[in-house]
Amino acid sequence: MMRGSIAAVTLLGLAACTTAPESDGGEGVGEVSPFATDQSRPLLALFDHLLGNYFASDVGARPTICVASHDGRSEVALPAAEELELMTRYGSLAPFARCGFVDGRWQDTETGETAMLFRIHSFTCANEANCTGFGGYVSGQTSSLSSRYTMQYADGAWQFDRDDRLIGEE
Repeated sequence: MMRGSIAAVTLLGLAACTTAPESDGGEGVGEVSPFATDQSRPLLALFDHLLGNYFASDVGARPTICVASHDGRSEVALPAAEELELMTRYGSLAPFARCGFVDGRWQDTETGETAMLFRIHSFTCANEANCTGFGGYVSGQTSSLSSRYTMQYADGAWQFDRDDRLIGEE
């Protein structure tokens, strides 16, 4: 099980360097995401960007996968309609309620198996066309580094710039 988690972490890191979100079912490959073209929902566009990169990767056995924003204290589920839209686009995505922090690790509350939680925190928009936020994931007890995403709405879609520098690093 640990080897699978390490492989998932490695592949996710490599996949996160890509820019085109793709669905896990093969449909929509190469298309611009409907979330990326919706200027009014930048947080959803960023989640779609993270998930698209993950599901486009060649990860073998995927754990249960959920998404949440972080309000500075704890993980918070997305509004039900937005979560459903993401689950419709990514058939392998589970509702946040299915991922629970139990015994010091994220796990599927139905099976007890390891769960992977994609989360975005410190998300702000300076105006309707410029936003920033930190995104990453936790798989069981293993956390990725949070990457800083700068987003700009240009040419009819959100553009994403990922910065992996550690805070305080020059």
